[in-house]
Order: sequence, then structure tokens, then C-alpha cells
Amino acid sequence: MIKRFTIQVALRIFSILILCVLFSHFLLKGIWFSAAGIGVVIILLVAFLIRYVNNTNYSLVKFLEALKNEDYSVYFSPSNKGDSFVKVYDDFNLIIKIFKRNKIEKEAQFKYFQYILEHVNLGIISINKNDLYDATSNEEILFLNKAACDILQQPQHKYWHRLANQVSWLVKEIEKLSDGGKTLVDFGDESERKQLSLEVIEIQLLNIPYLIITFQDIRSEIEQKEIEAWHNVIRILAHEMLNSFTPVSSLASTMKALTEDEKGELIRSDQLDNEDIQDINMAAATIKKRSEGLLEFVKDYRTISSVPIPKTQKVIVKQFLSSIELLMKPALEKANIDLKILPIPKNASIEIDSKLIEQVLINLINNSIHALQGREAPMITLNYEVLKDKKMLQLTDNGIGIEEQIMNQVFIPFYTTKKNGSGIGLSLSKNILKKHGGNLLVSSEVGKYTSFSLLFKN
Repeated sequence: MIKRFTIQVALRIFSILILCVLFSHFLLKGIWFSAAGIGVVIILLVAFLIRYVNNTNYSLVKFLEALKNEDYSVYFSPSNKGDSFVKVYDDFNLIIKIFKRNKIEKEAQFKYFQYILEHVNLGIISINKNDLYDATSNEEILFLNKAACDILQQPQHKYWHRLANQVSWLVKEIEKLSDGGKTLVDFGDESERKQLSLEVIEIQLLNIPYLIITFQDIRSEIEQKEIEAWHNVIRILAHEMLNSFTPVSSLASTMKALTEDEKGELIRSDQLDNEDIQDINMAAATIKKRSEGLLEFVKDYRTISSVPIPKTQKVIVKQFLSSIELLMKPALEKANIDLKILPIPKNASIEIDSKLIEQVLINLINNSIHALQGREAPMITLNYEVLKDKKMLQLTDNGIGIEEQIMNQVFIPFYTTKKNGSGIGLSLSKNILKKHGGNLLVSSEVGKYTSFSLLFKN
């Protein structure tokens, strides 16, 4: 097209030059009539040349204006402008068509993600960070989904200052986390309390700071988990009590029957023979034994619910684990089990209550000893690692492992797979780790290994 356009312009300019020469010639010869005619033709050719050149400029301006205003309804008709404009107008139309298609695709994607964000249970608010500190700002909220309105019990506000006036407590919490972070926030009245897990993220777009604020009411989920935990505890408590009271009730009935006649009246002591006395004594001994077992059970329950507040201090990890190894050496040698402490930096330290964590490790080692019975080359390894934001003590054995279906139950109070186990060791250990602000996790593969990880804040 450029070549055609150049040729067309060159021919017009050449024609004008030829006519200018003839116009000058006729003027010099005094042929006024011919000179006037050629002058008119020159003016017409110049006008046509200007119009021809301006057609390209007008089309280009029209094209750019359409892109600037996102007006994709514009169409350039090549048939009206001659062959030299066909290719240009076809390209203009194609570019507009591509921009139009891209805009439709972006709008569809925006609607798709907006639909997802509108229907999640997570409250989401997005605002310009500068509006957070300007109570008079009339800037619109960039995004506010339905879940956020439901949780905050607010209508769909358009402007941030209006929402901020209604939930000033939320604004204060957001200001504390304006550079990013997480926190838990309680709000609501006595009739309905909520606990929000609030997170604020700052992002920069085109050098403008924005805040993405997300929050979720976790109280209902926590309450549901608490209910499930209580159901598990009650189920185990009921099971243990039934195991104790059923034989006690049966033996009490037997003792009652031995000391009454057929009419239900108390018999005299001389009417009891030696065999009856032995039966009564045996029943009383059994009742005593089961009562003592039930008392021990109650003591274990009190132990779980009354873990002391840890008195933490800096402990050298290598020395601490070596003391555990020395303490457990007799039991390990008796079971013919090797305990190996993996290489640990000499000055590696951790902030813990050494007595409580020692209790946890002893309990875990005893569990491993039980799991390693009958295994070939039984071994327990102790390891220490520094993770991104945590420190970890890890105990691993190559025992029988834990089946997947009971993996989530091993930390439930009184749950045990041991014949004579109390079921409080792991739940007590986890509680101790929670008191340290950490956690106790387990991973296992049946027939291969079991690994307990003691996580502490770094």
C-alpha cells in the first residue's frame, strides 16, 4: 500500500509541476485564456492531492480514536477509497476485531473470577491503601464480595468511608496489619459472637499501593471441632466406665444374692459356708481392683487437663538428646534396640521446658519400643532441624507403623491400641507441645516407619 500511495502522490505532484511549467509558459506568451484554464486545473489537482493525503490521516486518526475509546463498532470500507487503501483498511478492521475479541475474553475472565470470589465463604475486600488513612476519601471500594457483607452484617457499600464508619473496629485491626500479616479478631454482641481470622496483603500495581483484606468466621468451625472432640472423649469415657461398672454391678448382685434368702431377707453369718465366704471375698477383691483402676483412669484424665505452663529456657539440643539417650539406655538395651542421634551442630539450641519435653520424648521412645517388638534390626533415630520459621525435634522408628484409618485418632485422649495402655501419652504430649506454642505431628507407613515431629516456634 505504501508503494502505491507513494506512486499516486508522486504522479500527482509531477502532473502539478508539468502544469505549472505550462502555466508559466502561457503567461510569458500572453496566452491568458489558456493560462487561466491551466491555473484552474492546477488548483483542482492541489486540492485533490491534499484531500488524498488527508484521507490517510483522517483514517489513521479515526482508527486511533476507536482504539483509545475502545469503540470496536468502527468499520473501514476499502471499496470507497480505492485500491491503495484496501490493504490498510483491511488491517485496521482486523486489528479492531482482535482488540474486540481480546476485550470480550478479558471481560469473560473477569466475570468468571468475580463469580468465584462472590461465592466463596471467605470475605474479601480490596481498597487503595491511601484510602485507609483518609476518612473523607470518596474513592470507591475496588472489590467487596457477598461473604464479606454477610460476615460484617453490612449492605453492599460502594464507598470505603461509608463501610469504615460502620465497622471502625475492623479498620483499626487493618491499620495494625497495613504492611501485611494475620490476626484473630473477636466481634459481635452477646447474642452472636464471631471470631475472624483476618489477613491483610499489600500489593503494588503501577506504583499504587493496594490492600487485599480477607477474613473468615472460624468460631463455628472451632465449635464444630470442639463438639467432635467432646464426642470422642465422651465415647471413650463411656466405654471405660462401662468396662468398669458392668463387672462391678454383676459382682455386687452376686454378693447380694449370697447374703439373702429366697424371700430377700438378710441371712445370718452362721448360714454362710466357706465357699460362700470365698466367693464374697473374691467379688469384693475384684470390685476393689476395678475401683482402683477407675480411680487411676480419673487421675489420668486430670493429668491431661492440668498441664502446667512451660517454664522455657535455652537448652543445647545435643546435650539434651544425649541425656535422653542415657536415661532410656537400660530399657533400649533390654529390648535390643539401637538409638541413634543424627549429627547436630554443637551450639544448636532451643527454647523449651526441658522437663516437659523430656517427658514427651520418653513417652514417644516407649511407644517406639512397643512398636519395634519382633522387628529385625530395630532402630530409633533422633534428629534436629531448623525449618523456615520453626525448629523441629524428630523421632523416627522402623516399627510396624500406624494404619491410615487410625492416624487421626492417636491424639484423642484415652484412645490406645495397647492391651494395657492408658491412652493419654500422645494426647498429653500434644497438649505439652501446644502449651509451648508448637505442635506434635505424626507420619507413618505401615510396615516401614513411624515419625513424630515436635515443632517449636523459631
